Amino acid sequence: MVMPELEAYLNYIPIYTTEVFNLFIEMSPYLMMGFLISGILYIFISKDQISRNLGQGGIGSIIKAALFGVPMPLCSCGVIPVSSSLYNRGASKGATLSFLISTPQTGVDSILITAGGLGLPFAMIRVVVALITGIVGGLLSEATELKDYEATSKIKHSHNKATTWIEGVKYGLISLPQDIIKPLFQGLFLAALVSTFLGDTFFNDFGLNGTVGLFAICLIAIPMYTCATASVPFAISLIHAGADPGIAFVFLMAGPATNIATISVIKKIMGDRTLYIYLATIFVSAIVTGWLINQFMVDTLVASSHGTHEHFPQWIVFASTILLLAVSINALLPNSLQTNNKTIKNESSADLSLLVKGMTCNHCKETVHEAISSCIDEDDKVEINLESGQTLIYGKNLDENKIISSINNAGFSVGKNT
Repeated sequence: MVMPELEAYLNYIPIYTTEVFNLFIEMSPYLMMGFLISGILYIFISKDQISRNLGQGGIGSIIKAALFGVPMPLCSCGVIPVSSSLYNRGASKGATLSFLISTPQTGVDSILITAGGLGLPFAMIRVVVALITGIVGGLLSEATELKDYEATSKIKHSHNKATTWIEGVKYGLISLPQDIIKPLFQGLFLAALVSTFLGDTFFNDFGLNGTVGLFAICLIAIPMYTCATASVPFAISLIHAGADPGIAFVFLMAGPATNIATISVIKKIMGDRTLYIYLATIFVSAIVTGWLINQFMVDTLVASSHGTHEHFPQWIVFASTILLLAVSINALLPNSLQTNNKTIKNESSADLSLLVKGMTCNHCKETVHEAISSCIDEDDKVEINLESGQTLIYGKNLDENKIISSINNAGFSVGKNT
């Protein structure tokens, strides 16, 4: 005989399984859109262009990244592959974080639906706040990041970019998923736990308002998965249920801006420091903006009742789900398909781990290899990942400063792996 308490928990198993399944299906079109955009960027935008526009650091790169991200129709999951691609191909952490924060909050489709369902002022505030928070987060990342060892000369050879669709498909559906699928699934399972035990009516059931409501909505919205467009009907329902406009805006911002899956990937790809800045920027900005709205704009932001959400056609959802399943299986299997620039797996065993920035072609990779080889013994080993810049050196009596100086003299910048 099953104990009543155990039986109650067992009843959650089918609910949790269904939630995982539904989240996977819901994320699939957006993730595949992100992989597709990453593949297109790989073909038409070279690493040299990314490094030149988004990799130099400073407010210019950060603003460009935010402006690039605001109109792009990517949710907090769809933005993962694109931002990972930008970062691996030369964008600075500040610019990458700016893109990560600004992009999922908006999008052309969600801006239009927000204007229709909540009014033009709400839509305009949403765009401005997404832009500002992206820039602020990028600047904070830039200010707290350790400076790279800068190159002392310029690279003296031409850089070839990918020119075929096959190369783009391989990158978008094989190389990139290998870096992000595992943490993405870890986040998916955690997100399903949140949805299972809180449910869709949590905010309405507790009728939260005021400052406490702002904090409560933000804390719960951050780990939840919702796209910028899908958040609009829910924000409308909050206002119809008597919630302050500021609370609805906090959900519009914090809900799409991140979720547990995104958090998991950012921690792996960009490190703890960047993750903390990312979360703090979203949390503080959402609370402050929500409070200001409640103080000064309650009468202006009167919600209408005709908000709608256009879903993807069923055939797109079905095709995306099947394709994402295939991509995930390939990325998770030990013998998955590999490209010429496979991810290095044994970083922890390396005697010296560096992040070489500025490599855009195999000639660059060979130049860096030669620069390092001139400073180490013949028996020492060097592994270089062209896409990420990850460089591992195995050997005894390694002179780190000499190796870094040699790489700098060859025309490349060097940072430390997080």
